[in-house]
Amino acid sequence: MKRRDFAIGALTFLAAPAGAALASALPTAPFQGNRGAVDLAWTRATSGAIPLMGKSHALLVMQDGAVTYEAYDAEHGPDVRHISWSMAKSITHALVGIGVRQGRVDIDRPLALVPKPDPGLTLRRLLNLTDGLDWREGTYTPEDSDAARMLYGAGRLDGAAYTVAMPQGWKPGTRFNYSTGSFQLAAAELAHHLFPGLKAPTEKRQAMASWMQRELFGPLGMTTALAEFDAAGTFIGGSLVYASARDFARFGELYRNDGMVAGRRILPEGWVAFARTPTVSPLYGAGFWLETKTLEPKPSLLRGRGPLDAFSAQGHAGQVILIIPSRRAVIVKLGHAPDGPPTWKVLGEWLADVAGALAV
Repeated sequence: MKRRDFAIGALTFLAAPAGAALASALPTAPFQGNRGAVDLAWTRATSGAIPLMGKSHALLVMQDGAVTYEAYDAEHGPDVRHISWSMAKSITHALVGIGVRQGRVDIDRPLALVPKPDPGLTLRRLLNLTDGLDWREGTYTPEDSDAARMLYGAGRLDGAAYTVAMPQGWKPGTRFNYSTGSFQLAAAELAHHLFPGLKAPTEKRQAMASWMQRELFGPLGMTTALAEFDAAGTFIGGSLVYASARDFARFGELYRNDGMVAGRRILPEGWVAFARTPTVSPLYGAGFWLETKTLEPKPSLLRGRGPLDAFSAQGHAGQVILIIPSRRAVIVKLGHAPDGPPTWKVLGEWLADVAGALAV
């Protein structure tokens, strides 16, 4: 397995090597629905027939807990790790939930890492992106994006500190503002409560990585999952997890099954409902994007064409984990597409076709 390059704007970054980890098998079952429609969708995605979708690397469909469709392009396969980009935000939501379940985190307390915080500046507000920090996500170029500067520029050594330095632009809870920094700060705040005595970056990184493996990746069987940390020892919780398509599907299954895996509760009761409950924006809950019928102020991923109970983890360049409880399904689509609204429009329509092929 080889290392893979990923680009944002004018910058190129090298993903961690895949190493020896192999994606463990999942149960399989015959496709339920119109398989021919999904075959056609995959052919169109990989043939160049839909230029705005760029390169399609993987498509995996699970229904009733079993893989019913799995396809890769010529350069990828079940054992290849893919970059999550912002799907990591959904993983951070899960990690905070585990901290809540263990009684080690209160998401409604003012943030400990922010000096003299607004009382409303809490983990809850970070997770539903209504923290009010004046963050500019931009188009992921160094000129206009706090995300690019935090990950690979001025903030690369300590992303949480970079985020904390942002001014409070709005009262927490009053405005939705998409922010990779919010989830970097959420990851730092979580680690602070889990390991309050650790200061050295190496110790913080090792402690958090071990905890993530023990409490989330291990129980889910995510054998390929790899999280990146910054130089301060903080999990880059808004952007950087690497895993196979199968392991991203396992993560989606956790949320489809209300935080349970193999009869074991991983997330606290009500945590998935929290993820799916809109706050200021009808399109966003906490760590996950939601579906709506309306196209205003902008459309949801499936543009009103898919099941309205669907919700999704989404990442830069077209990474998606789509969870559809009413179809008992999880769809994972991974690739490298030009970012921007036109791409997400065609990708959403394509995913709506795939979802529509599933038996109810």
